[in-house]
Amino acid sequence: GPFRYTQWFADERGYTRPVELATVRLRNMVEVLTQWDVYVSDPSTIAQRGGTFLFDEYGNELYSYKSKGVLTYSETMSRPLMFLAPYIGEEAARNPLGLLDT
Repeated sequence: GPFRYTQWFADERGYTRPVELATVRLRNMVEVLTQWDVYVSDPSTIAQRGGTFLFDEYGNELYSYKSKGVLTYSETMSRPLMFLAPYIGEEAARNPLGLLDT
């Protein structure tokens, strides 16, 4: 083709590559937009960004994280879903999409 480049990260492991990260973000966006009424039960909370909350079936808070920065939603952003490990298992929380580079 007209472009030539070296894929410098081809042999590296342990992080999400740019295209993989974009795919994860797109999947998350599609999930939220198609389930909007489930995720946003009170539209007045839309302005409150940068947090993650997990509730049980009775509305009791199981987990909360309030971001002090921008675009973070977990205390461990390298593996942002690890807070789910007690509920879904460590393997699923570490690699929810089944990517090969875990």
